[in-house]
Amino acid sequence: MENELSKINDSIDQSMHSKDFVLRTQRQIAKDFRQHGFEFEADFETEAKTLSNLLETLQFRLGDIAENHASKWLPLMYALDISEKSYARFFINADKNWLGDFAMIVLKREAQKVFFREKLR
Repeated sequence: MENELSKINDSIDQSMHSKDFVLRTQRQIAKDFRQHGFEFEADFETEAKTLSNLLETLQFRLGDIAENHASKWLPLMYALDISEKSYARFFINADKNWLGDFAMIVLKREAQKVFFREKLR
């Protein structure tokens, strides 16, 4: 089972090299965040970002939510399907880079949603 999960994660990592897949992932991110009142810049759903720019954008948005909209954090994590265990360890062991690491977890989870939706069509 672990080997199959590793293969899936490798496939998702490979898919992230496709601008089309990245754009579909950005649209998934925008949809989930929009449900909780958070928007991204106008071209977020029309132009694929580089992985580093996408992570920077996510990191900024997550930081804003953590600092200024704390009451919306848990509902957003639920919509993103991020486990309490995943984000709790960042709050408990928070260092200055926690948002960057957490942005990667969010990106990977959103990419998984896109990947599995495509595979189950």
